[in-house]
Amino acid sequence: MSNIRSQYTNIKGERVELGRRTFKVDERHFLREAQSQKAQLESVHQHGTRKDVKIKMNRKLT
Repeated sequence: MSNIRSQYTNIKGERVELGRRTFKVDERHFLREAQSQKAQLESVHQHGTRKDVKIKMNRKLT
């Protein structure tokens, strides 16, 4: 869960939020994501489709 801290200031007698900072407690999982992408590229299965090329119907059914 993240922790959000806000800074406030007075403008014409009203309290207005000046800025906000978010402190993340959880670690980011960049390493695992990179390993997953590398495994996808090295696999035989084709991930995603090309949007500029039509797929033949007999290829879709098999």
